[in-house]
Amino acid sequence: MEIYTTALGALILELCCGHLPVYMHEKVRIPMIPGLVKVNFMEGLAQETTKNVELILDASNSMWGQIKGESKISIAKEVLIQIIDGLPEEMNVGLRVYGHRYKVKDERACQDTELVVPIGPLQKDQLIQTIEKITPKGKTPLVYSILQSPQDFINLKGGTVVLISDGIESCEGDIKSIAPKLKESGIELTVNIIGFGIKEEEARKQLETIAKSTGGIYLDAKDSQELLSSLQQALKIEYVLIDEKGKVKASGYVGGEAVSILEGEYILQLKLEPTFLETKVVVNPAKTSVFLLKKEEGKWTIKPAD
Repeated sequence: MEIYTTALGALILELCCGHLPVYMHEKVRIPMIPGLVKVNFMEGLAQETTKNVELILDASNSMWGQIKGESKISIAKEVLIQIIDGLPEEMNVGLRVYGHRYKVKDERACQDTELVVPIGPLQKDQLIQTIEKITPKGKTPLVYSILQSPQDFINLKGGTVVLISDGIESCEGDIKSIAPKLKESGIELTVNIIGFGIKEEEARKQLETIAKSTGGIYLDAKDSQELLSSLQQALKIEYVLIDEKGKVKASGYVGGEAVSILEGEYILQLKLEPTFLETKVVVNPAKTSVFLLKKEEGKWTIKPAD
């Protein structure tokens, strides 16, 4: 839209003297109005959504550090138990722990990782009892632990690893090796990482780099409430909206709040291990596009809501 303005003096100049005025104009940009995209579960499907999940808990010596007068390990155990107690029965869940058997100076400390509960149909009592017995002792073989996870999923096509750590790799593991080695394994894995009570920016960046390299997310948690919220988020099904250049422009969670995004055409991509679901989205100004995640005859689909 263009608005033309004529100065009063220029108009007088034209009328009295025959000189043409100089017309000034400026372009006024009309701001683009965003639309909304929302993805819901088909009725009754939310609790049926089966995921293969491995929880990895940092039980290194630093987990004795305190937050508001309570040790980080105590908080982590309490929150994990709360999360596990609320998981749907259809999930396959396992638990791996590192840093819990050998002290820092023990030569075995950098290989101290153990699958304490194999991934399988949810066994809440077994998981809770195992978590209650964990005692922090040693180092943080974070990279080594993540690289053991493909063998934990060996009889499954893929899944999600959710790792809780309070610090940086302490066994000289190469974080850049994680993504390619996971890919080489042939097991489709995403690593979501929760940094718990982390103060050092270097540690935060390291954990974020690991998560992003596998297509996962990094979340910060400063206390028990944030840890609970982060775990809930890490266990949800995420979707992304991708533009024509292949860039992720927005993200949300199935069953969560609608996400705001500028009008245009996008690809809505959602991961349900071990496959991706995709559909086209046309976002219109000030309108909400709603999609439903469905399971029909054992097959997952994502379609516009009627």
